[in-house]
Amino acid sequence: MQENELRRVLGTELSPSSVIDAKIEEAYRSIRNGEVRRTGRKSQAARRILMGIGSVAAVFALMVTFCVMNPVLASGIPVLGGIFEKLSDWFPFGQLPEEGTVELYQEQTDQGNAGDGVNGTQSAQDMSAYQQTSGDITITLTEVYATNQAAYIGVRVSSAQGFSDRAVYTADKRQNLGVETAEYYSFRQGVINRWRYIEGEFIDVHTFEGIMRIRYSEIDWDDRNYQQALEEAGLTADDIATADMAQYMEAYEIPKTFDMRLDISNVVGELAEPLPVEGAKSGEEQERMTDEEWEAYMKSLPREWYEYPSKYKNWWQEGDWSFELTLTQKDNVSRVIEVNQINEAGIGVRSIELSSVEMTLDMIVSGLTSVVVLDADGDKIDRGSSNEWELAVAGHDISKVYIYICDFYEYRNEIRRYDIPGNDLGRSFQEVLEERALFKTVVETGE
Repeated sequence: MQENELRRVLGTELSPSSVIDAKIEEAYRSIRNGEVRRTGRKSQAARRILMGIGSVAAVFALMVTFCVMNPVLASGIPVLGGIFEKLSDWFPFGQLPEEGTVELYQEQTDQGNAGDGVNGTQSAQDMSAYQQTSGDITITLTEVYATNQAAYIGVRVSSAQGFSDRAVYTADKRQNLGVETAEYYSFRQGVINRWRYIEGEFIDVHTFEGIMRIRYSEIDWDDRNYQQALEEAGLTADDIATADMAQYMEAYEIPKTFDMRLDISNVVGELAEPLPVEGAKSGEEQERMTDEEWEAYMKSLPREWYEYPSKYKNWWQEGDWSFELTLTQKDNVSRVIEVNQINEAGIGVRSIELSSVEMTLDMIVSGLTSVVVLDADGDKIDRGSSNEWELAVAGHDISKVYIYICDFYEYRNEIRRYDIPGNDLGRSFQEVLEERALFKTVVETGE
């Protein structure tokens, strides 16, 4: 495995971008060990990033937006089927293509129509395998769509007891549920243990519907030899240089069709009213602290505040839900475009991978950076996931894309101001990017 592949692997759990969350993770480790040192402009940026987060749970929650609509607003929304379609207006990757979507489960009232339909609908006999109940909670897999970069699974989580005392209800409809998984794939050995997130909404007091995205960059590598080497040597990950880790990693090719077993052992959501923490400070109070006071404050919080799930912010229910399914990549526009451009500073782009849903950049970076991609019309293509290199292309003309890699702090503090609608700064966002980007290129995709 090449070093750039290893860096991609090590970034798979990070949010909201690969670089800054690596620093967040490092900051938390340093805080707990009393090793934090922050100075100047970067010091203030680090404080604002961490301020108000308060826990590893919240860092994980940055991977998705977490709020829920008031169930009163859901009174006119049908419960049956079509999760992909119902969530398309706000799901980060937009509407998933109907062609190629496989329907896994329909409610009993619809099973008379089940059969081998144009979208690969499962037979009624098979569908019972996609609904499992453990304790109070029933989990149903409703549909699946796979590209060359990720698989999307529609998930319904139902509670006989109800979620009224558990969810945070707001007007923007969005929430996420965390699920602890053990995953087995036919193309590789070993189990993958993960926390995954289902992005969705509570459609009523008893029912949550959402989409689980599994990106292949999370499952196409194996670090068991690496973990074994650490254990035998009595070392931690901090003791081995990144370049030296590659020799222990094993990479896998993702086949067009593969089988998956998905075991879920825990479901986690947000408490409606988080429990108070003694000594907790507001964001404004933290802003007024000196660096030393802030470091001392972060270390004073109870260890449980940093856990996920956290007893202060989360509810959870353990159980046993198990599913087996077959995933087939059916996106007919999937392809990889080789770019292979790098400048004298060692910054560039190796390739871009495309589907009808998303664009993934394989970048070469040095230091803290931010990437911006504009479509053929000069409109910014937003990230679809927590990672800045995974972009949602729905609704964009991507026949030509403009790629800019900027210094992180310069982008955060100065450049991005030009992207604010209605700003009166006198220059367009793209003009400023052209002038100040560390790296820039234009790629014709042939789309």
